[in-house]
Amino acid sequence: MSGHGRISVWEDFQSAVAQTLTDATEYQFNQIRLAAISGNVAMDVSVAAGNGIATFSGAGGAADGVSLFTLPMNPATQGTLTMQARFKASALTSYGFFAGFQETVSLAEPVNPFTLSGTTLTANNGGNVFGLYYDTTATTDDVRAMASVNGVASTAALTEGGVAYGTLGVRANTTLVAAKWQYVRIEMDPDGACRAYWGDQTLDPAGSGPKLVATLKAGVLSTSALYHPILTLVDPSTNDPLHSVDFFGAECYRDWSY
Repeated sequence: MSGHGRISVWEDFQSAVAQTLTDATEYQFNQIRLAAISGNVAMDVSVAAGNGIATFSGAGGAADGVSLFTLPMNPATQGTLTMQARFKASALTSYGFFAGFQETVSLAEPVNPFTLSGTTLTANNGGNVFGLYYDTTATTDDVRAMASVNGVASTAALTEGGVAYGTLGVRANTTLVAAKWQYVRIEMDPDGACRAYWGDQTLDPAGSGPKLVATLKAGVLSTSALYHPILTLVDPSTNDPLHSVDFFGAECYRDWSY
């Protein structure tokens, strides 16, 4: 879907069909891509709510899950880039996600750019990356903003306010609630500056709007890289929470250069 000078990708799952997503296989679903991670994933549609909701259930293996993403966008020629999604997990015993922009995406089996075990963050190589991540194998559960370049976490990166990201990233200071909706919006400007917004029952109980978790100063990420808007939902252990996605969307401006 596009307008004059604007490109918009939006999936609201109003016409989803139950199917099995085979591991290491990319699927086209309307305007977006789907890829099962580390095992087959059952995709279904929920009819228990008043709007389209896709559900994803893995095979109970370690680190299995699903990625939803679009083909890439370039901040220098198409910014400001935005992505947003609304999703939830049936249980938080073993749950993780990444939502944001990721340069290097295997179309068959996307890598999760950030995993956190105890107090040790592993930055898996996703090229240039910025977004919000969560991992229940962390010592302290929280949603965190983080950036990385070629598998190296940008711990010295600064927010617009001059605060360093530190070892694990900037915390949202929230407590997730199982089976409750979570909302994310990530923005990237033409100069590479970024913003990460998060909304959930803890931070936004009255519905006043999502919270700005962190900014990222320009100069950390490449402005010439091509970034995939992406949402990766995983199970760090061998449990199998039901992942539900209400919508997934991304926008950028058209590159009019000749």
